[in-house]
Amino acid sequence: MSGLFTIIAVSFVFTLARRYMSAASVKAPPGRPSLADLEKRFGNTQWIVGISMLVVGVLFAISTHAALVLLNRYFSTKDGPAEFRLWQQNAIWWFFPGFGALALSWEIVMQFWSDFGNREEAHLYNYWSIQKSGFDAPKLLRWMAIVVVLPIGLLTVLALPMHAELRQDDIHDCGYAFTPCHVYRYVDARRMTMIEGFRTRDGKLTRRAGIVIDFSDGRRWTSANIGDFSNTVDPAFANFLAKRTQLPLNHAQTEADIPRPNSGPQP
Repeated sequence: MSGLFTIIAVSFVFTLARRYMSAASVKAPPGRPSLADLEKRFGNTQWIVGISMLVVGVLFAISTHAALVLLNRYFSTKDGPAEFRLWQQNAIWWFFPGFGALALSWEIVMQFWSDFGNREEAHLYNYWSIQKSGFDAPKLLRWMAIVVVLPIGLLTVLALPMHAELRQDDIHDCGYAFTPCHVYRYVDARRMTMIEGFRTRDGKLTRRAGIVIDFSDGRRWTSANIGDFSNTVDPAFANFLAKRTQLPLNHAQTEADIPRPNSGPQP
């Protein structure tokens, strides 16, 4: 179903592009070379450009992802020493690099060609590519960079401080958008439960093991929402929490199966 929706959405975008960003609206270069001549001229060059875009896209995605991960680690270590640090799952740092690579690879390759090669040749190739596709693809990619990639980038930057630290006396949990971090003291812990994962809407159990701790003020902290999906909890992590909270480790399938401390029967 999602695949069909994607095909329909892409077809709709291309239809709009051909109507509002038509190739005919792009100004022809001096001399108005024929498409047949350009086809002969750039028939082999298009493979070089395609490979260059692939290389640039891969390098952009990998380097940007690495930079985001390093920044997330920086925010988690600048608060001082901690026994354990939990970071967000690795997948969230791929959205901006992935969409950025798709939207910006063409522009980067063309800019390099213009700056370090033959500028007129690059402009001529850009014109031929537009006429060949039937719409102004570079313009569409620029709009994609503004409408899609830029918002994703902003949302990703706001996620950079997200992490949790397990210190000697408390848990330091920092959330989204640079909001103040929450502090959970071990001495206030009242129950500790190891869970296997969570249930989807159809009731199927998805494995994402973690530890849930209930505190005396009614708050609840869970490690299952942080980090990559895992079938088990690190024994050293569980032992550290058991030692600091002085609580027995209970077991449940999901967090929803754990009753709240004040959820007893009403008189």
